[in-house]
Amino acid sequence: MTPTALHRRPLAMALAIAVAAPTAGAQRADLAAITDRVFAAWNSTHTPGCAVGIAQGGRVLLTRGYGMADLTGARPITPGTILESGSVAKQFTATAVMLLVNDGKLKLDDDARTVLPELPMYGRPITFRNLLTHTSGLREWSNLVAWQGWPRGTRVHTQSDVFDLVTHQQSLNYPVGDYYSYTNSGFLLLRTVVERVSGMPFAQFTAQRIFAPLGMTNTTWRDDFTRVVPGLAQAYSRQAEGFHIDLPNDNVIAAGGLLTTVGDWLLWNDHLTKKTLGAGVIDSLTRRMTLTSGLEIAYALGLTVNSYRGLRELSHSGSTAGYGTYLARYPEKNDLSIAVMCNVSGAGATGLTHAIVDAMVPELPRAAALDTVRADMATVVKFVGLYRDTRTNTVMQLDTSRGQLRRDGGAAFSRLRDGGYQLGASRVRFTTTAIGLPVSLHVPTSDGDTVVHAFMAAARWTPSALELAGIAGRYRNEEIGVTFTVGSAGDRLTVSPRVGQIDTLPATYRDAFGNGDETVWFVRDKQGRVTAMHFGSARAWDFVSPRVK
Repeated sequence: MTPTALHRRPLAMALAIAVAAPTAGAQRADLAAITDRVFAAWNSTHTPGCAVGIAQGGRVLLTRGYGMADLTGARPITPGTILESGSVAKQFTATAVMLLVNDGKLKLDDDARTVLPELPMYGRPITFRNLLTHTSGLREWSNLVAWQGWPRGTRVHTQSDVFDLVTHQQSLNYPVGDYYSYTNSGFLLLRTVVERVSGMPFAQFTAQRIFAPLGMTNTTWRDDFTRVVPGLAQAYSRQAEGFHIDLPNDNVIAAGGLLTTVGDWLLWNDHLTKKTLGAGVIDSLTRRMTLTSGLEIAYALGLTVNSYRGLRELSHSGSTAGYGTYLARYPEKNDLSIAVMCNVSGAGATGLTHAIVDAMVPELPRAAALDTVRADMATVVKFVGLYRDTRTNTVMQLDTSRGQLRRDGGAAFSRLRDGGYQLGASRVRFTTTAIGLPVSLHVPTSDGDTVVHAFMAAARWTPSALELAGIAGRYRNEEIGVTFTVGSAGDRLTVSPRVGQIDTLPATYRDAFGNGDETVWFVRDKQGRVTAMHFGSARAWDFVSPRVK
């Protein structure tokens, strides 16, 4: 079957239908019945929803839509509805870079400063490969603009503004290549790399070298968020009083911002399987990155190479404003390909995709049941307290709500018969003093790495007015050009980067405040005077602002 024939399967049909007989792998189940069940929560004329596409062996098996593309215009989601990609776009940016490598114009392991001289010297050079694999150590740009007082969605961010902000960072999260830390900043810089090396705008280069040759006629970039795009679904988030419009209003692309359809994504996956753009280009996309420690991580070039229930999975998820997506290939199942695109935050595109896999391939092994025993509360109560992630500096709190040891009041720890503990899918380990008091919690990652969470306090700090007064003042950060005003409201810390923007944070351990996603902490000199304020989050680990007043 030609690529054009694949592309022209009935994508224009409203709400679509299965166009091929069910496969043996699906135990002859009706795919439409499977997706109707999986997407039942969104099969409504009163909610946003999702589009789904399934292909196998180069044939489209099903394309279908659920829910509404526009709640005010009575426009349903169909397979031809255009939605936004989120970070699934990264594999297309990686492909653009690899095309330039294939042209002999770039080398992946060259210093990125050969094209981006604006980047500071950070000790080890940041290579193009580091930018593509989230191993550069660069801070996440959305954290930086939030700390300036302008979180995404509060004003229009442009490529030039954010490029300037990222290249003004004088420090990294970690030495280049030592760790994996997901950041959109690297892909933002890669947009400029493609433009400078190719000599044409990023959207034009990708259209000429990727979308047009592959027949992806419904695919463009949100390089101007005000542009009217026929067929584009609105995006929503659920609020207490109902659904609210939740659209991205910036012109920052390459890390995300791809406007496309599930049909074009199935076509794309088919071309990846066929290596239409060249084996050297496509094979590189799935070559996993190795850290300086020798640890091989799951992330490759804009793709995650991992497994689901023992089945090799080449995939990426995406989330931007109210859009949520997942695109996956399963080469071992005759190149099964599933595309899910939703226009409502919290739909869970990853889980929806995996539910389809579960139904189509029911013979996949399930995880063995845990051999658990009832935890002795006298033992686990000793672990209650606040723990600091020694990399990101974010804080988790363990408590014994509802009769079990829990993380932040939610996920429960299971006590294993052999004496260990399980948290979600991970076997975790506590270290203790000689008398059994907690020192740290060790949590493995899916890559085989381990993150250490240091025990900081058994209970939250309750600062006095005098203690908060000793922290209050002004703190300057030249990297983002902001002077923060720090004060208090009751027993909480207030941090203001500009007039009209104030964040209020509860205390955690002594001299630290946070909300789970972010920690603000203060350091003192030998005389006990506060000298600097630090911010820490999952994508920006230690951001320092010295005290100026």
